[in-house]
Amino acid sequence: METQKNVYVRTESYNLWWGIYGLCQLTGWEDIDIYDDLERINKLGSTCICTKDYLGHVLEDLVEDPEEKCFIDQIKEYLNDDQIHYHYYYDNPADEEFYQLPYPNLPLNDNGVKPRSFEMWHPSNGINIAVIKDCVEVYCRTFLNLEDVQVHLLESINVDDAVASYTEHLRNFNGNIVFTDNLISEMMSKLSKSKDEVMDILNKSITR
Repeated sequence: METQKNVYVRTESYNLWWGIYGLCQLTGWEDIDIYDDLERINKLGSTCICTKDYLGHVLEDLVEDPEEKCFIDQIKEYLNDDQIHYHYYYDNPADEEFYQLPYPNLPLNDNGVKPRSFEMWHPSNGINIAVIKDCVEVYCRTFLNLEDVQVHLLESINVDDAVASYTEHLRNFNGNIVFTDNLISEMMSKLSKSKDEVMDILNKSITR
């Protein structure tokens, strides 16, 4: 019987956690790296997760560009679907740093070349922990032949540190720290906490 394998995911940004904790809108894309050890010695793979909010705005920017018709059509197909889609990037064999991913089940381009990287377009509107875990599980199953994985997020940021960094961001951005009613309500929902508990977290961040 195959045992469950632990895999560890590194994410890139504080913005991800701000969205997860309800401080701002969920991020629309996130680069991730996947490892099979806590020390991040053996890297299993990497990808960029994109969502409908992000690619919907990309479509708005490109819709009048005839040179992007193929890409536009891919985005439209994805936006009308509820499955993960893939967008592949290929090197030219003449490139000095030519690279192909080693996975066997990847589409070849017209030059018979495998992609050097790809994005996973998840059918969600924004990125949260569930979306990351879903993409990592699909990645491991599809490309690494790992059917049963337990996904752990490295360098997870707790709510107090996320609020402190968000407060510092507000202070640096415009000098004003304003916690709106909408933000408080969103945090209450995301954290399953009362208004007083949320206000306590927010108020402590100002004095840190």
